[in-house]
Amino acid sequence: MPVEKMYTDPMVDPLRNMMKDIDGRGLTGPDVDAMRDQLNLMERLAEEMDDIAAYSGRLAQDQVFQKFSDAYSRTLANAAKPADGEVPDDEDLLKQQLDTMRQTLQMYESGQAGEDAKMLVPHVKRILEIGESGVSFPVYLRMVEEEGLNKVLDGAAPMVRSGIEQDLQFAKEAWRPRKITEQQNVLEMFEDLLSKAPFGQPAPLEFSIERYRIEWEFEPEHRLWYAMVSRWQYMLSLLVDWLDAHTSFAPTDPRWCLPPGTDVQKNIRRTKECGPGNFRFREALFHEYFALDWDAIWRHETFTWEYTANRVEWSDERLQLIRDTYSHCVPGSEAPEELVKRAEELHPARDYRPDQLQHPPVGTPLRTFEV
Repeated sequence: MPVEKMYTDPMVDPLRNMMKDIDGRGLTGPDVDAMRDQLNLMERLAEEMDDIAAYSGRLAQDQVFQKFSDAYSRTLANAAKPADGEVPDDEDLLKQQLDTMRQTLQMYESGQAGEDAKMLVPHVKRILEIGESGVSFPVYLRMVEEEGLNKVLDGAAPMVRSGIEQDLQFAKEAWRPRKITEQQNVLEMFEDLLSKAPFGQPAPLEFSIERYRIEWEFEPEHRLWYAMVSRWQYMLSLLVDWLDAHTSFAPTDPRWCLPPGTDVQKNIRRTKECGPGNFRFREALFHEYFALDWDAIWRHETFTWEYTANRVEWSDERLQLIRDTYSHCVPGSEAPEELVKRAEELHPARDYRPDQLQHPPVGTPLRTFEV
């Protein structure tokens, strides 16, 4: 579901209007194309993302507003260049620069460029202060360069840091340990570049390359985590299905009676007969690929984090029943009557966690399921 327009329009509309102004003048070129690319990126992300905070953070991290503003400034500056043979007018060039800065300042102060952009307000005000002090255009350019103001705005270090910090916070709130470590490394890398950079502004290209390198190094760990979790989650479901196939509610359960007209008893019999073999086969593969046996799964960090984050859907009572079912789920066997009775007592009200997918507050101690 896209981010609601009531939130995104105030952020995107100023850039849309600036784009219309450029198109209305009939201006073209690489800088105009760069403006359009950034605007299209904003529009696309607004459709793809569903959280305004994440959306704002992504725009800040990708420096969308700054890249658009830079391209807009270059477009207007190029449009103001004199025709061949004409002598450039320094006053006109200075006026064009200051007009662009005033528009940028208004966008930053109003929050239209996101809350993080307000960090750049003092730098834009300083640029305007220099330009409005009565100095000539060449002196204005020299002073802006000497104070490093163009570098500060070029990469918008405060906005980039804020974007990284937001990503780190999102990872913590989502209880994704590998993503937390990844974003911590990105933040440390950024701070290191910041400490070495002139004017306190890392080169955007160097930062992007280093960030992609870190993300590339962590990608195998993200995939391994997902592979393990998805497979042991499915193994738990196989044990639940096999035991439930023996219960009195099985003939009316959607797992076996849908779609309408299906052979319910045949489906139940298939689960009873094939479930144990399927489970043991997957258990063997899991051990082969990840070197973890059944008991080790419950003590592994993937289970601890998923359990603490309430992403393990089963209630504690059901999890204990799953563990008790394990030794009985072998080919050719029937589920013990005592386990069947417990499954019937739990179903459906106490099968699942009441707080599933509701992440605990950041900083909550990790919880382990008592094996």
